[in-house]
Amino acid sequence: MRKFVLLLLPVLMMAANVFVWNYDPLDTYYDPEVEDTVNAAYWLDNTLRDLGHQVTVGSSLPTDLSGYDVCFVTLGWFRC
Repeated sequence: MRKFVLLLLPVLMMAANVFVWNYDPLDTYYDPEVEDTVNAAYWLDNTLRDLGHQVTVGSSLPTDLSGYDVCFVTLGWFRC
């Protein structure tokens, strides 16, 4: 098992090209940690960038996702 994990480690550490679909960019909240208003994709975007991934955030889903390794979808929260 250890040999498998050691062989897989370089693959897990590779930077990925990530698309974050921020479905509702108007759905924001005040985050006291950054003392500003943020949307649903804010912390996801920052965390992925800090981990070394290339991140693209968009409010509409591209027709061709083949250029991305991963696609995250943020659906926001229910608003009245």
